[in-house]
Amino acid sequence: MYLLKKTQEIPIVNLDVILSNLEELNVMSAVYVKCDGDLHMGALLYLPENKSKILASQLLGRSIHNESEGLTMSSISEIGNILAASITNAISQDTGYKICSSVPGYAVEFFRTLLEAVVSDFGNEFDTLVVSHVEFHGVTSDITIHMLLLQNPSEIKKFMM
Repeated sequence: MYLLKKTQEIPIVNLDVILSNLEELNVMSAVYVKCDGDLHMGALLYLPENKSKILASQLLGRSIHNESEGLTMSSISEIGNILAASITNAISQDTGYKICSSVPGYAVEFFRTLLEAVVSDFGNEFDTLVVSHVEFHGVTSDITIHMLLLQNPSEIKKFMM
């Protein structure tokens, strides 16, 4: 199940608008997928590190003891890739735009650090970004994966054409 929480245009210099106090202080497991083509956007999927271990153990069918274990990183990265691809494919089908996704990047870091790295990927062409926050809720696992879909304001205008 998914829920679109909020879409807003935020100043790049004020990332606190999308950082809750809790998220800023937590170490997150995150997957970033950059999308190019007719539309340019980024998808940052993240969840608290302790929840990623639970998710990975459910995916792999065994307990996880070490976050840096290759299979753990690979399974979380693949889930992020699948979710990001699902979103970009839906956008592509609805709009007719061709969108190509990058290989997913995986990191475990404080949320602010992750967000700053993703925002820097957009350069300094614009002073703002349009950010959509989506939550994916596991019905039986009770795990929530968050996704931030980020675009330059000029890209969002393409949806209205």
